[in-house]
Amino acid sequence: MRTVDILLATYNGEQYLVEQIESILKQTYKNFRLLISDDCSTDNTRQIISEYEKKDKRIKVFYQEKNVGVVQNFEFLMKKVT
Repeated sequence: MRTVDILLATYNGEQYLVEQIESILKQTYKNFRLLISDDCSTDNTRQIISEYEKKDKRIKVFYQEKNVGVVQNFEFLMKKVT
């Protein structure tokens, strides 16, 4: 069975983030990695994704050191795909 990489670029997304991650985790296909890159959020996004990374080994989180914008943040994730 192949592993599917799911990419999630975040920035100040705390309002919908839990619902979004929970939806991904509840999918019937379980052989995936959820790669999340946060673009220097100033809300609780980083805390939320950090907690999920601790709870589920399929989740890998990256934190941008400076705000790079949506395109570069997603391109960063594309380079992490296996």
